[in-house]
Amino acid sequence: MEPVTPGEELSDGERRERRRAGDPRITPEDRELLLRMTTGDLMDEFQAALDADLAADPLLGGGPDPDGDDL
Repeated sequence: MEPVTPGEELSDGERRERRRAGDPRITPEDRELLLRMTTGDLMDEFQAALDADLAADPLLGGGPDPDGDDL
């Protein structure tokens, strides 16, 4: 899968094909680990880590911006 240069247009079919192919930087071993973390035996630990991050960071958790700069 080659990167698209600025100004290069992709057809809808090419865009769908690239989206389905996934990130070429992810190895099969990485993909297996990601699946275990999000849907398998590591799911509860992964969710707990996400919940902790959301609780610790108000911006990630959807809370008010501590600087008062709402987007």
